[in-house]
Amino acid sequence: MSWRKDFHWSWKGVVYKETGANIRFSKALFYDIYRWAVYTLAEKARNPWPFGRKVVVCFPETIRPWYLLWGVITQAGGKIQSAKRIQKGLVAIHFLDHTMTKTEKPSDYALALNFDCNDIRKSHVSNVFKDVFGYDLMVDPSIYDGNMVVKSEDNGAHDGYIVKGPLGAKKGFVYQKVIDNRSPDNHVADFRCPTLFGRPTLVFIKERPESQRFENLNTKCRVEKPTNIFSTEELENISRFCQKMHLDFGGLDILRDAGDGRIYIVDVNKTDMGPPLALPLREKLRATDIIAKKFKAAVFDKIKE
Repeated sequence: MSWRKDFHWSWKGVVYKETGANIRFSKALFYDIYRWAVYTLAEKARNPWPFGRKVVVCFPETIRPWYLLWGVITQAGGKIQSAKRIQKGLVAIHFLDHTMTKTEKPSDYALALNFDCNDIRKSHVSNVFKDVFGYDLMVDPSIYDGNMVVKSEDNGAHDGYIVKGPLGAKKGFVYQKVIDNRSPDNHVADFRCPTLFGRPTLVFIKERPESQRFENLNTKCRVEKPTNIFSTEELENISRFCQKMHLDFGGLDILRDAGDGRIYIVDVNKTDMGPPLALPLREKLRATDIIAKKFKAAVFDKIKE
């Protein structure tokens, strides 16, 4: 199926069918498309030889080029196939951009990834976070006296906003503390952490104006080593968190609060998009190489065909 069929098209914009995200046509959108196309072409040009690659079979949907895992598998020496076309391969991966999923785990593969990670609702993420880290992100809106973040339970909604409590809860939404992740220049900084078997492979530090806190639009981005951002204890807890979420490969959104200094995992995405568009092309390719090297060592080099 052509990737064009992944979208509903209109004269106003496009809707991505998997998540329901509504993207309006604008100069910023066309610039993002240009940056994505340049990155995709660069990745394909680096690995044009299709032979001798490890076959990764995707259940039930294939991995499109705008997902981080596409570039990672390509640079690690893998070949992505859809289970709708082929049933034999070295690695199976559950790939579906939904909040709640359930796909039967195949038994005839050397390794199957993410099949047990079937619930990434914000409430579930918050409950697992509290269980591992020992402190809470969620608040009870009926009794909480102060500002709260309201978000949809759904993956990829980007519909957060701040309200003042106490107030009545809306069904299908979660209420969380407002994390003070502001920088001195009136920006907010998020840590997007691609993880592999519980360990962050690197950290994308994404920044945008505070007025655009909840938008999926970054004005600055850079790559850092996880050990430069997190303590040993924090890295151990992140690993435990991924294990309890049954997340073999995926992205975590982590914020550090300037007030208490603690980190908060606010979102889990097992179909992580990227690398971030705000990252320069050379850094996009470098980031993909870093993750691909770790993916190859942890997956392809550990199993036999």
